[in-house]
Amino acid sequence: MTSLIDNNIDGLVKRAKKRTAVSDMVFMSAYPPRESPNPLNKYTVAVNPVSVKKSQIFVGDAVVKGQRGNLYEATVILRIYAPRNTAATALLRKSSLLFDALEASDVDGAIADISLGKVDYDNVTRTVYRDLRMTLCWLLCGEGER
Repeated sequence: MTSLIDNNIDGLVKRAKKRTAVSDMVFMSAYPPRESPNPLNKYTVAVNPVSVKKSQIFVGDAVVKGQRGNLYEATVILRIYAPRNTAATALLRKSSLLFDALEASDVDGAIADISLGKVDYDNVTRTVYRDLRMTLCWLLCGEGER
């Protein structure tokens, strides 16, 4: 089921990327297999699925005969880097637009919690960034034995 969680996270990010307000942002994995672009010339979002937790709950016969389910909770951090020599206020605006795009793209109601962190400076990329943290929850069912 963990691969299904990854697919659900990817789907949410892909739907958000299609929003006009954030369509000019570059999305990448948090730890890419190649060097990150430096200097950054566009708003860049590093997507990092930090953790997945599975709760041991039984949905069972009350919903559908022979079905078992678990609640999955995933924490995802999207680090938004501003282009070099950009004002922090512009990063505040752009990260707020991404926040709104993610909420609008949450078609299955998975976002349980979403928050924006403080603006900070990254010495490697030599630019400012801001973290957007999401907690996503899904109730996933499969066939179960009694």
